[in-house]
Amino acid sequence: MNPYGAYLALRNNSKAAMLAAIEIYNKPHIAYRDECFVILLVNAWELLFKAVLSKNKVRIFKPKKRGQPYRSLTIEDSMAESRQFFPSQIHFDPVAQNIGLLLEYRNQAVHLYNQHGLNIVIYGLAQTSITNYRDLMQA
Repeated sequence: MNPYGAYLALRNNSKAAMLAAIEIYNKPHIAYRDECFVILLVNAWELLFKAVLSKNKVRIFKPKKRGQPYRSLTIEDSMAESRQFFPSQIHFDPVAQNIGLLLEYRNQAVHLYNQHGLNIVIYGLAQTSITNYRDLMQA
């Protein structure tokens, strides 16, 4: 097993997750749309952070424990590890704070439920997140 992951596969899956998120966003009559959109958006970021680490030969897997499956870094861990590789023109802290807020929403959606009426806030955060994502992908 490659402890760094496969950069191209991670990057391509990240891009596919982002495009799927945008596709869901553009379907206004789908149930659970906001939640699906944010789940895919956060997943795209996690895969992109792991792709950045993979490209820079940083392990994306936690040390293996005997009798347990391999476990990759969490989004929080992969984001923190990626900080050192961020291009100078992209400020890490605002990107991380934006993702952190979306991650809170995602966690509520996955494990419980979210309050109605948050969609305007979520889409504002998501618009910024997508722009940041594009900038990092291009860099």
